[in-house]
Amino acid sequence: MLKQKSFPYFMLLPFIIISVIFTFIPSIYSLYISFYDFSFLNPSNSVFLGLSNYVTVLSDDMFIKALLNTAKYLLFIVPILIILPILLANLLNGKIRYRAYFRSAFYLPYVVSPVAMGVIAIQLFSKDNFIVILLSKLGLASVSWHTTAPYAFLLVVIVTIWSQVGFYTILYLNGLQSIQKELYEASSIDGTNAWQQFFYITVPQLNKTTILVIFMSVLSTIQLFDQPYVISTVGQSSPGSPGGTTMSMIMYIYTKAFRYWEMGSASAAAFIVFMIIIVVSICQNILRREG
Repeated sequence: MLKQKSFPYFMLLPFIIISVIFTFIPSIYSLYISFYDFSFLNPSNSVFLGLSNYVTVLSDDMFIKALLNTAKYLLFIVPILIILPILLANLLNGKIRYRAYFRSAFYLPYVVSPVAMGVIAIQLFSKDNFIVILLSKLGLASVSWHTTAPYAFLLVVIVTIWSQVGFYTILYLNGLQSIQKELYEASSIDGTNAWQQFFYITVPQLNKTTILVIFMSVLSTIQLFDQPYVISTVGQSSPGSPGGTTMSMIMYIYTKAFRYWEMGSASAAAFIVFMIIIVVSICQNILRREG
């Protein structure tokens, strides 16, 4: 009988060292900073404030605005990133011409830089572009979307969905290929049509994939930064422009830390966001077990 070899745990040592140096220690230091009126220029003069930074952040109108904006981002983006990819995956899983081309075309925006995607979106939805001119014929205002509320918010939603839909489509494609074809064959014998097969076989069989998509899309939306930052700061506007319409929680942290140099408040806001992510992770684990 062959003796089973033990896992070489020493191979994990480099990963552990890197994680401790670049993740664990900075996180602990950030937690420390959140209790102080801290300045990187003169750390020795830091003043202990206790929970004052947390109280300040939670009572800051801009943080509340960022929190509400993030909730609205979740409300708009997450459902679309569940429904649209599953429909596209079902279409691309069929026998259509140029299937490989379409798969690559949908996935391509995901590998493009978010900054580049934001710049492209600004150009596409500028006042003189044919898209805005066409939409103005349908009753929308003829304005540059990135400078006008609430269009700036919708522009962030559009570019975020555009950049991520291909990735989630690939996840659903992988899930579709694991469904037994016998299920569809048996249902066809019973006289079910394509829509009935989709709702009663495909969707239930993709339950675990859907839970994963929900979890990943919620986390990525909570951590939105690149797209809203690029869209709001073009032309040297302040982050979150116009009027805080595009402000996200991560952008709030960045603004506090590197625009106003309020490191204590920024660290406090970061740990509030961290706790929100922890709650989301716990909910995901509960869903995964029940699923």
